[in-house]
Amino acid sequence: MELEFLGSGAAFNPIMENSNAYFLSGNRFFLLDCGETAFGKIWSLPAYVESEEVVALITHLHADHVGSLGSLISYSYYVMKKPVTVAHPLDTIVQLLDLLGIDRVCYRFRKLEQGETAEFGGGVSAKPLMVDHVANMTCFGYLLSDEVENIYFSGDAKSLPGEVLEGLASGKIDRAYQDTSNTLSDHPTHATLDYLERLIPEKSRGKVYCIHLDYDYRDLLVRKGFKVVNVKF
Repeated sequence: MELEFLGSGAAFNPIMENSNAYFLSGNRFFLLDCGETAFGKIWSLPAYVESEEVVALITHLHADHVGSLGSLISYSYYVMKKPVTVAHPLDTIVQLLDLLGIDRVCYRFRKLEQGETAEFGGGVSAKPLMVDHVANMTCFGYLLSDEVENIYFSGDAKSLPGEVLEGLASGKIDRAYQDTSNTLSDHPTHATLDYLERLIPEKSRGKVYCIHLDYDYRDLLVRKGFKVVNVKF
């Protein structure tokens, strides 16, 4: 399962664009979050245009993760005539789309159970894990599998769940994509580079891709042994 990223920046780093990603499974376009900058990159993307169905897995409702989801749903339904499934553990995403004026006939909402694996067909599965990000919103990361690889996508989280750490150590998880800040040694809402250095031994850092960067310090991350995603800005 190879994730392609639409950006690798944090919410306040629009130059590097939102850290949202996609992957393909057969004729389906799977999207991991859909922030403010995402639709402008998706609408003409061959992988999206040529797909027959869209599945949007949403981690939480901050704008850099859902800011253009309404546009994507409307464009997919009215212009591209392709079905969209919005998957999230909470129906707050439906409430948000209602407030944006997105008619419920334009998409299908699939409510996921926290901590339980949801099958999407074609060998693709997603397991939402509750993560610690902000006090006023319940947020999730995803364990994703395509029966070949198992990966973790954090969304936004100040720490790595124990299940993910155990999976990385045992080899059950092939890669983790973790939001990483380098502005504070103890960030209140995101994992920090200091935290990852303490937590991840050097021999395992090649499995950890740092995303959601608050400025461009990719060279430093590579020197520390971590991975970065390739994005054309």
